Amino acid sequence: MKKFYDGGRVHELRSLEELYSQKEFAFAVVYGRRRVGKTSLINEFVSRGDKKAIMFTATETPDIINLENFSHSVYAAIHPGFY
Repeated sequence: MKKFYDGGRVHELRSLEELYSQKEFAFAVVYGRRRVGKTSLINEFVSRGDKKAIMFTATETPDIINLENFSHSVYAAIHPGFY
């Protein structure tokens, strides 16, 4: 069975791994058209190795709502079981 990442996503995975391995803070934004595998790429990246990650998907709502939802995601990651 051919894995999803045996093809065109090897370069993207390698780029994310290089960014993650840096000693200083790094922030990656993944964007693109619908249904091209952005979430699958991130899930594969996070599942490789012992990585800590917070996944947040913004929605077409006012900025304050996205900020509040992002804050909840961060807090829930830091304090599991709170929400």
